[in-house]
Amino acid sequence: MDWKKRLLEDGFIEVGPFRVELTLDQTFMDLEYLPRIAVYDEVTWAWYVLRNPIPKGETLDESWKNAVEVLESVCRQENADLGDRDVSRRFIEALKSLCP
Repeated sequence: MDWKKRLLEDGFIEVGPFRVELTLDQTFMDLEYLPRIAVYDEVTWAWYVLRNPIPKGETLDESWKNAVEVLESVCRQENADLGDRDVSRRFIEALKSLCP
């Protein structure tokens, strides 16, 4: 199964030492939930949130698709921002197996 379809259907994928999950965030004083990509790194034993902006969709499904498109863009353009330069670099390297 295609990794993008699996991520949309299952809500997560595993790539190298990383677990990538689609999740929701609610900003303070905002009643709407925003899509986020959470990344668990088995090396650091820590969770990170991808800081690359994800466009909000008209529906939750559209927002999820936008999140997957952002992840694909990260894979192709090598521009992940996880708040930690080393983790971001290793994450990009792992993602390269998804987008040859």
